[in-house]
Amino acid sequence: MERKKSFNQEKIQIVNRCLVIDFIRQQKICSRSTLACLSGLKQTTITNIINELMDCGLVVETGLMSGSRGRRSIGLKLNDDKYKVVGVRMTRSVFYVGLFGLSGQIYRKKKYAVSHGENVEVTIARIRSAIQMTLDENRDCTILSAAMAIPGPYREDIDRLLFVTELPGWQNYPIKEALTKDLEIPLYLVNDADASAFSQYWYRNKRYLLYVLAGQGIGSGLVVDGRLARGSTGLGGEFGHTTINFNGPKCPCGNHGCIEKYCSLLVLYENIRNRLRTKEPSCLSIDDITTETISEAVKNGDPVACEEYRKVCSLLSIGIVNLVNQFNPEIIVLGDELTQIEPDLLLSIVNDKIQQCTQLLVQRDLTVEINPLSESPALLGAGAIAAQHIIDDPSCIINQVMR
Repeated sequence: MERKKSFNQEKIQIVNRCLVIDFIRQQKICSRSTLACLSGLKQTTITNIINELMDCGLVVETGLMSGSRGRRSIGLKLNDDKYKVVGVRMTRSVFYVGLFGLSGQIYRKKKYAVSHGENVEVTIARIRSAIQMTLDENRDCTILSAAMAIPGPYREDIDRLLFVTELPGWQNYPIKEALTKDLEIPLYLVNDADASAFSQYWYRNKRYLLYVLAGQGIGSGLVVDGRLARGSTGLGGEFGHTTINFNGPKCPCGNHGCIEKYCSLLVLYENIRNRLRTKEPSCLSIDDITTETISEAVKNGDPVACEEYRKVCSLLSIGIVNLVNQFNPEIIVLGDELTQIEPDLLLSIVNDKIQQCTQLLVQRDLTVEINPLSESPALLGAGAIAAQHIIDDPSCIINQVMR
């Protein structure tokens, strides 16, 4: 009985500690009395937790700050100078490596090009080398963990990316095993749509939301009460592989008529190139099709660019209606490269389709918006997930100090 009581007390201690750290992160600078008010914990409990966190350097005092009723309080913040994490975003053409504080602030970012058809072993070795370089260049602080956002459905239990378009060799490759070879810190892998969804909670405190990633691939991530809903094996949210045409083309996932085959950025590129090959008049050049050139063409009213962009936006909106009816979210955030071409037009098409195809009561409580974060949500989400693993249980740091 005593053993069970001790175990429960330890669990409560971990939960309380996590709660306090997360409130400090959300508030950026916070007093002890504010923490007690926000958490509902007793002042003595707050004091004990803060003393513990300051002893191991996770939290530092910032000096006096204004409190309630004109009282002065000592501010507290997470110690980004001492502890940091690494976030990585992998795409089909580039990968990014960012250095983050536990507070979520990004301190640096590097971009690395990935050659078309580059061997998976080569790319993985380059990513691992870039992470290791980040560790070596920042020995003045302690980097605690890393997380990488990757395209496609990843099963953590078997360390396999089940399928992904335009990345030959990545399917069924043991990514985590290869990445963590000789790496000094734990590394976590997450789908890029899930990472993007989590960034909206972490940086904007949106606790219930659906994120639709519309870029080189199509995906979605669901956050429920500040936690990712990923399914039993991490494969939830594969929006890009839901069918909108049963007689459509075969997809690498094994399905037919997947939405990703109709409205991804890569499909938009190919549709435009096909029309240019027939010599249709356009300001676009077949050798220079990018999000930037398409965006400029759409703004200038180019018929090829406008018609093809409207087409992919309309098809995407059909899928979004399905998501609305399945999950009844209070907010849908649209992000990634497809949204950057002409965000207002995309938003208008999606909202019009929702109004046409869903019930009024569903529409009334729903907000659809374009991602407002200035940095890549998938990269920010990767850094946030790496930090969240530390915030959830910093006992390894605390125990190290106590030894």
